[in-house]
Amino acid sequence: MPAERSTHVLVVGIDGVRFDSLQEAETPNLDLVAAAGFLTPIQVAGANPTISAPVWSSVATGVDADQHGVLDNSGRPAALDRFDDFAAVLQRARPGSTALIAASWHPLVRSSGNGPLFSSGGWASPTDPDASGSVADAYAADAEVAEYAAQRLRAEPVDLAFVYFGVPDVVCHDVGTGVDYQRAIESSDARLGQLLDAVAARPNRSREAWTVFVVTDHGHLADGGHGGDSAEERTAWLAASGPGLNGPARELSHADIPVQVLASFGVAHPAASGRVFDAV
Repeated sequence: MPAERSTHVLVVGIDGVRFDSLQEAETPNLDLVAAAGFLTPIQVAGANPTISAPVWSSVATGVDADQHGVLDNSGRPAALDRFDDFAAVLQRARPGSTALIAASWHPLVRSSGNGPLFSSGGWASPTDPDASGSVADAYAADAEVAEYAAQRLRAEPVDLAFVYFGVPDVVCHDVGTGVDYQRAIESSDARLGQLLDAVAARPNRSREAWTVFVVTDHGHLADGGHGGDSAEERTAWLAASGPGLNGPARELSHADIPVQVLASFGVAHPAASGRVFDAV
């Protein structure tokens, strides 16, 4: 009888990718995830502004802004202290579990107001694109994150990883949708490929069961920008593959993602309003 495989989860966040633009881009690595599972549009919850920090906080905690209190990108409100991110929940439920969190948008993992948006903290790229507003720095920061995360995924014990790339959002703010935006999306897909290759190269890969989630937080207007209620801004998307993830039984939300992440380990999220994907 074959040995039971150990559970591992990779969550990849790619900021600001319109669903229609994603479908126009060449994304072979995301296509592999979708082919093994699914790709579906998801709507930003009505409680969440179509802004990065509120939505990534929902991805982290399983609740929306009416509970976690994050309404803009200006800092970490005290209300968020009541909700641990999914890595912290896993490590509390299973002491000794190893988590990797890495991001090119520093507020996710470094102090922002009262602390990072991910309560566990994590690794930030040496290059800070917010400090310069430079598209070149955004590309450099994503490259640093991909290299760091891939190195750790390839060689170290990692049960759960969250890796964030931000270049599509930076580019769309700069020039809107179009050729440069499509290239930015394709660059993020290449970074995803680095992570998937690193997972495939793990020494004990044959004894590991990996679930992969790839998600964006919001869309954009054609000229660049978000924060409103247009369909283009409120339509996000999620791709996922792994044991039992053949397709959603209902319309999913960002708050469902950490609940499903933890369910992969057989752990319940104690405070989330989101649900596992097959709950109807």
